[in-house]
Amino acid sequence: MKNRILKIFETLLLLVCTIQCGRAVYERYAEFLQKGSIVPSFIAICGILVLGTLFTLVLIWRPGWLEPIGKLKNRALILSRIIAILLCLVPGVFYNFVHSSEPYRGLWIRIFLCGFLTILAAWFWEKEKEIHFSALLYCTLIFSAGFVLITQFQDITDYPFSIGWSEGNRMWDYSVLFGKSRYNFPQDQTIPAYIDIGRQSLWGLIYLLPGTNIVTARIWNDILFTIPCALLGWALLRKQPNTQGVRLLTYSLWAMLFLMQGPIYTPLTLAAILVALGSRLPLILNCLLVAAAGFYAVMSRSTWIAAPSAYAVFLLFLDRKAISNDHEKKMRWWKSIALGLSGLAGAAIYMKRDSIAGLLHIGTKTAETAVSETAAAATEAMEAVPQIFTPAWFQYYLGRQALLFDRLWPNETYKPGIVLGLLIAVLPVILVILFWIRDGKWKLDGWQKLLLCGGSLIFLGAGLIFSVKIGGGSNLHNLDMFLILVLIISSLAWKAGLGCWLAEKIRNDSLVCLSVLAAIILPCWTSMTTAVPRSYPKAEVTADAVEKINQVIADHEGEDILFMDQRQMLTFGTVPKIPLIADYEKKWMMDEAMANDAAYFEPYFRDLKAHRFAAIISEPLHIKFQGSGGDFSEENDLFVTYVSMPTLCYYEPLETFQDQGVEILIPRESVLEMDGVECP
Repeated sequence: MKNRILKIFETLLLLVCTIQCGRAVYERYAEFLQKGSIVPSFIAICGILVLGTLFTLVLIWRPGWLEPIGKLKNRALILSRIIAILLCLVPGVFYNFVHSSEPYRGLWIRIFLCGFLTILAAWFWEKEKEIHFSALLYCTLIFSAGFVLITQFQDITDYPFSIGWSEGNRMWDYSVLFGKSRYNFPQDQTIPAYIDIGRQSLWGLIYLLPGTNIVTARIWNDILFTIPCALLGWALLRKQPNTQGVRLLTYSLWAMLFLMQGPIYTPLTLAAILVALGSRLPLILNCLLVAAAGFYAVMSRSTWIAAPSAYAVFLLFLDRKAISNDHEKKMRWWKSIALGLSGLAGAAIYMKRDSIAGLLHIGTKTAETAVSETAAAATEAMEAVPQIFTPAWFQYYLGRQALLFDRLWPNETYKPGIVLGLLIAVLPVILVILFWIRDGKWKLDGWQKLLLCGGSLIFLGAGLIFSVKIGGGSNLHNLDMFLILVLIISSLAWKAGLGCWLAEKIRNDSLVCLSVLAAIILPCWTSMTTAVPRSYPKAEVTADAVEKINQVIADHEGEDILFMDQRQMLTFGTVPKIPLIADYEKKWMMDEAMANDAAYFEPYFRDLKAHRFAAIISEPLHIKFQGSGGDFSEENDLFVTYVSMPTLCYYEPLETFQDQGVEILIPRESVLEMDGVECP
């Protein structure tokens, strides 16, 4: 009876999806149908709907009808598994690279097509005539991981302009550490860039290769955002008796899916990998790796100072071995203290590196720092930051830039809002762990429960505060410490028996099955429902834009040309190797605008008035205030106030290429006069 009810539910779900798809197809082709015209894509979609519905109905009610084909399938099991994997990857390739996928992009059609291909893949994967839930989970994981990876690597192209608001200037940021020779800049001076040394050194490694171009830089960026996440999953569960081979690969793929929901900046992921690798080593080696993780984490972001210590303490204190006997219960305290202090010591060494080097008479600077008014003002501002975690630091950090608490809830910048987006990301995982705890499978003492709940709440609270700072809140990346902590907790539960418990529960517990399925499919949901092939402007139009920029440079040889934006053109030699003006970079200016730091912009205003630059290469600038509630509207209004309006007061567009997101500005003959515009 239970099995029959389940089949009825599956059938109803299938019919609802099919009917919704039918409605969507009719609305899409209504105009053609009313004229009596039947287009090939309409026939193809209808054929897929009919075939997919009938096949799924047969699987539900009469799987024996497929047994003759199933026998052929089982004779070549390896080939069947390869076919299953390819079927799982088809939707990702189709929606990300095939421009003729347009008729199939409706929400319900996407769900039906992806679901049908995943079910078909599970049938090829399964040895039996019926599909077991485990086979469906494997194929769903391959589908989700494949779709997310294909979407991530979609931007591999030699397109010379920036893809996204900051991509091009980020490449410039990353290149100036190891690729300084690419620029016409005094080689004995440090090029100031708005980037931390942790990310700059990691993303900048690719520039040690002489032939690095924009394609390889994009590939390297995509690798760094994906592979380390899977490596963290592997590091957390390696050498576990019940987690080898397929299970370890499965967890690693899921870990990548889970963390890419942030996305998580790679330096924190690498720091967590060091902590995970140390967790199975003797205490002294463990402490050394945790110290290295603390050192490396703070290289990227000061707010990560406690993360490696916390991760190390969680991995030790909540491990099942830590509660196996009274001696271990006592030792876990001393070990936890040692690990926590090691992580903080590593961070402190980095933060006090100049003082330590001075005591040891070590020269820490081998090059002179480029000094300009803007760079000097920025350096002075950085030196004025109070000591971390002091009351003055909290006041400075929380007060320097506005906190936009409305971004916690659904808004134009991030449609679901931070709270709902986070719930979607972590709730399925938490539910699975809670179901497991409910069955009495994870026995924790009071101190362990306090650490589990208290530590999670601290990281959650910190992540929420970081997310509502102006400039943030467009995704979950500021909840990075919390998301990695949830992954670590899941790995601890897995090592304590969650994996074996799941293998039993997915056979007969519907709630657990749905939670596991949600934990696999939800990280892919946004990509699956929104992915479209990336379109670039026509090659001749792009070539014309590059030619116009080069022509302006040639016409003003020997004069200052400011690349406020599109600095990757300097990095990869798209334009001549002109003298680099490192100041007035777009991202840096945006951050100072969000801080309402008028003093920072005074040198820029003077240079604009004096027409120092023969030309400025920028994104298209507009004097348009959006008010509040729009997509990054608060950031836009501050950028207009401090950058767009002053720039357009003294410079005017010579050429604007909207599709490429680039504008060439030249000095005005007279100052702009416009209602509501006050030139500095």
